[in-house]
Amino acid sequence: METPSTPARAAELIFALRGTTPTQRRPLGDAAGRILRQEVVADADFPPFDRVMMDGLAVRHHEVTGGRRGFTVLGSAPAGRGRTTLPAQPGAALEIMTGAVLPEGADCILPCEWYDISGASAVLRAQSSVQPGAFIHRRGSDHRTGDVLLRPGVRVGPVEVSIAAACGCAEVEVSESLRIAVLGTGDELVAVGDVPREGQIRQTNVSALSAALRLSGYGPIETGALPDEVPALREGLVSSLTRHDVVVVTGGVSKGRRDLVPAILAETGASCILHGVAQRPGKPMGVWHVAGGPVIFGLPGNPVSALVCLCRYVLPALFRWSGGTEDPPPRRILRGSFARPHGLTLFLPVLEDGDGNLAPAPVANSGDFCGLARSCGFVELDESFAEGSPIPYFRWCET
Repeated sequence: METPSTPARAAELIFALRGTTPTQRRPLGDAAGRILRQEVVADADFPPFDRVMMDGLAVRHHEVTGGRRGFTVLGSAPAGRGRTTLPAQPGAALEIMTGAVLPEGADCILPCEWYDISGASAVLRAQSSVQPGAFIHRRGSDHRTGDVLLRPGVRVGPVEVSIAAACGCAEVEVSESLRIAVLGTGDELVAVGDVPREGQIRQTNVSALSAALRLSGYGPIETGALPDEVPALREGLVSSLTRHDVVVVTGGVSKGRRDLVPAILAETGASCILHGVAQRPGKPMGVWHVAGGPVIFGLPGNPVSALVCLCRYVLPALFRWSGGTEDPPPRRILRGSFARPHGLTLFLPVLEDGDGNLAPAPVANSGDFCGLARSCGFVELDESFAEGSPIPYFRWCET
């Protein structure tokens, strides 16, 4: 077993554990959150016609610049109809609606806020001026037929759904959903709705990790709680391993006598890929793999450690395994003072300072999950950190 000395090496080992998930065709309405696995190509020009951008009057520009202020409204051109023609008589205008096809013979739009109208007579206000082509979205000015508008590897969100819909994609090719379980361990943990007795606390990690996974596009997530007792813990883990592609366990993975998860996973035949990373928080993290089966992430039980490890390792791995086109994490400048551990990479909670930079928002310890409320994510500070240099920045989920 190789124990990586850096988070970068840990991520490298994790990413190599699975190939890309298979694809499936899904109705566009069901594709949100999935990873797109096809190109989406424009099946027409964008826009597909000279599109009017304001309610108003379609007129000839040269008449306006020639000094004409009065126009006669000789008809209308509502949205959804084919192209009409502006009558040839001087001062002719057509009432036009946003989204309509520009009438033949017209080359500018007078917004309705620019004129006064009575019956069929419209008078342009003296202070109004107009440019040729004003308020006209020309055909093909955004994209042309055949342009690739979306490429494989992006997560399908509202923008992607809109583009695919505009291209007539009632169904799209996306990655199959990974089957994911999040399990919490510990005799001291009770359900959220229970009242803890002395020595007990409510189980927060399972809810927090599941929320981050769902907000990042993964789900449904199966959840569960397991005690620190070998038979029940073994039964729960084995059952979960047979039904899931990824199992996230929080708690029970360190080196203490009651940290039973590593030994039980070894009994099941799972190979230990790593156990321990030179980082704070989250140093006890481990990863196991069943050949041809699931990947198991063993995250520490301390809430801050668990969430940091999920965001640093689990979410990027799921994105890659789902066919996502991976970009390196954004880099930001950190301003402010903070304490640094010797020989360990520091994952430091931060908040945005309003100038595009980040400020330290440290918590009291890795159990102080309430202290994360004012933070937006964390930065990764290794031994090479130099003040004023951009450093990797991770938000609490991918959204």
